[in-house]
Formats: sequence, C-alpha cells, structure tokens
Amino acid sequence: MRKIIMAVIGAVIALFGLFGVQVNLVADVNETSIIVSLLVIGIWIFREFKKDWADFKLGIKQTNKWSDPAFWTAAIMSVFLPLLSAFNVNLTESTISIAATLLAVIVPILLSIFGQHKTA
Repeated sequence: MRKIIMAVIGAVIALFGLFGVQVNLVADVNETSIIVSLLVIGIWIFREFKKDWADFKLGIKQTNKWSDPAFWTAAIMSVFLPLLSAFNVNLTESTISIAATLLAVIVPILLSIFGQHKTA
C-alpha cells in the first residue's frame, strides 16, 4: 500500500512539474526540485520493493510498517521540495542538490536500520 501511495505522489509531482504553469498553479516550476523529488521516490520504491521481495521469498512479514521513518522521510521531502516553488521560495540548485544527496543517503540507511520484521 505504501508503494502505491508513493507512486501516486510521484505521479502528482510529475504532473505538477509538467502542467503546473499551464493550469496556473504556479508562475514558474523549478525543474531541479521536481527531478529530486522523483528520484527520492524512485529510490524509496526500488529499495522497499527489493526488500519486500526478499522477505516474501523467505516468508517474513513486516510489522508496523506505517511507522517506518524512511517512508515518512521520502514522502514528506518529495512533496516539500516542489511545494517550495509553489509558494515562491527559490532554492539554488546547489541547495537542492545537497538535499538530494542527503536524502539519497538517509532514506536507504533508514530502511536498513528500521526495517523491523517478524516471522509470519
């Protein structure tokens, strides 16, 4: 379910990036923040799918998955970066790149640390 939610968030962000100016949601779209958001979502979905597939093969079921900090970090930051441009907060590309790098490192680490599993 979380992967579906993140995919929907990614689709909305992509549509916002493609058509935000045309439908007068924003005056200008920051392409870098859109790309960073989609990359963070992609990293999270790929890592989570890979982990879930391995757990499925071993018969392990994740418990309390809604408290996963990696999910919340990826979800909040992927929405937060494009919303900044909607509220006319301009970030430099270097700031967005630093945020992307940190998120690309933090999300997989949080997935590894807080991936609590119990045998089914």
